[in-house]
Amino acid sequence: MVPPIFLPHLAYVEIDSLMFLPTLIISLALRVRRNYRALLVSLLLVSPLYISWDFVATAMDSWGFNRAWILDVYVLDLPLEEVLFFFVTPFATLLIYDFLNQVRKDSKVKWLNSKVFYVLSVILVISAFLFYQYSYTSVVLLYLASSFILAEVLDRDMLSSSNYWIFIGLSFIPFLVFDYFLTSIPVVVYGPHSILGMRILTIPPEDALYSLSMMNFYTLVYRRAGATWIART
Repeated sequence: MVPPIFLPHLAYVEIDSLMFLPTLIISLALRVRRNYRALLVSLLLVSPLYISWDFVATAMDSWGFNRAWILDVYVLDLPLEEVLFFFVTPFATLLIYDFLNQVRKDSKVKWLNSKVFYVLSVILVISAFLFYQYSYTSVVLLYLASSFILAEVLDRDMLSSSNYWIFIGLSFIPFLVFDYFLTSIPVVVYGPHSILGMRILTIPPEDALYSLSMMNFYTLVYRRAGATWIART
C-alpha cells in the first residue's frame, strides 16, 4: 500500500525533497561545519559516473521508472527526479559524515589495510564476471571494486578510518527508508535478468552495494578536494 503522503506523479519529487530539505535545515540549525566548495566538486565529478550508468541501464532495460509516480520531465532520457537524486543524496548523506567528524575524534582501524581492500576488490571483480548475466549485479560489483581501489590509491586513510565506517553504518538508516519507498511504491522497476532476485523487504541487496559504492566515491572526492583547499590556506 502506498503511503498517502505520496501523490501520483509527485512521489519521486517528494522523496528527493524529504532527503534535501531536512538536511538543509539541520545543517543550518546545528551549525554543522561543511566544506561546500569541496562538496560541490564531489557532486560535479562523481554524479556523471552514476548518471551515465543510469542512462545506459535504462536504455538496456536493466531498470526503469514507473511513470505514474514521476513528473514525466526528462533530462538525457532520465526522469528529472532521478538526475536530482545524484545531487540530493550525497548532499544529505555527507551531513552525517561532517557531523560525526565534528563531534567524534577519529581513530584508525588497523586491520582495515590496503591488502584487505585489494583482495576484496579482486573478489568483487571475479564475482562480477561470474554474474555477468545479471546486468545490475555485475556492474555494481565493478563499481564497488573500483571505489575501493581508487580510495586506496588516492586516500588510504579513508578506508581505515573508524569515523568513515560509523558514517557508512549510519547512512544505511536513511538508505533503507528511502529505498524502501522507491522500491515498494514502486518508483523504480527492475528489468528481467538485471538482479539476482533476492529482496530485503522490497530492496534488492544490489542497492546496498550501489549505496556503498556511491558513498565511497563521493566521500573520497569530498575529502581530497577539502584537503586540497586546506593545504592552500
